Amino acid sequence: MTPGARLFLRRAGIGVGQLVVLLVLVFALSLLLPGDAADVQNNTVLSAAQQQNARHLLGLDVSPVTRFLDWLGHAARGDFGTSYAGSADVGSVITSPFLVTGLLAVSALLVLVPVAVVAGFAAGLRPGSARDRVITSISIGFDSIPDFVLAVLLVTVVSLRLDLLPATFLGADLSTLVDRPEYLVLPLVVTVARVAAPLVRLIRAGVIDVLDQPYIAQARRLGVSRVSLLARHVAPNALAPAMQELGRTGDGLLSGVLIVEAVFAMPGIASELIGAIGNRDEPVILAIVAITGVIAIVVNAVIDLTGYWMNPRAAAQVRR
Repeated sequence: MTPGARLFLRRAGIGVGQLVVLLVLVFALSLLLPGDAADVQNNTVLSAAQQQNARHLLGLDVSPVTRFLDWLGHAARGDFGTSYAGSADVGSVITSPFLVTGLLAVSALLVLVPVAVVAGFAAGLRPGSARDRVITSISIGFDSIPDFVLAVLLVTVVSLRLDLLPATFLGADLSTLVDRPEYLVLPLVVTVARVAAPLVRLIRAGVIDVLDQPYIAQARRLGVSRVSLLARHVAPNALAPAMQELGRTGDGLLSGVLIVEAVFAMPGIASELIGAIGNRDEPVILAIVAITGVIAIVVNAVIDLTGYWMNPRAAAQVRR
């Protein structure tokens, strides 16, 4: 088995274990909420028999452990069950919100990577210059501002005072994002700004470190062109550590997307999760956590493999 395959299997095994633990914790915490789905849906006064019947219809009259294991077994086969609110299939309930969240997350990633690479290289190629100081100052500034504070500032200035972009997604849906992409601009800026800041500084540090290596000086003495030097020698070695940071950044990107959705009232998975918690809708809550966890596992595994591919010397560590 190749070191890359061994790395993937190791990451996948750890990820599955983490996902199961996460689901257990989320389910246990949901049980601590006051009331259950039957109490929330039947806010009128019911007799004890009627309340018991409501719990039986929702499947709440069995033990929590049995309920969780039953859901987990069906989820492993791709069946996330039926929502307690409205009796709709959980898959149909969460599909549209996940598409909205996915659109924002993918758009943010497509903007994040080139912006971070270009800014990091621009600063690292001329350390100490005015350009370096400006880029570093901006990244530190964005890194120190919480997502929701930056979102409120942008809404206040860009939307309310200047009236340039929409301030909220109220009344909008997935089709609106496709037809009117200006709705996506402010959420995208907030999502990318905070996550890109540490990545820019890491790439900058990587570029500076690589340029100080003896083999770079030797390549210059041998007349290697600047473009070839950057593309074949500097970039792979400088970006390999950044790829590992991108894995951690991916988790921050996901949480940042959820915060941005809440601030801008986007009809994404964050809004659906908040509604499910309010309705004590266990199948929807667990399905959202499970799918989000799987996405995080896959993204981190891909990033680890990409970092390994860019830095073959990591194979020695994988064999241990």
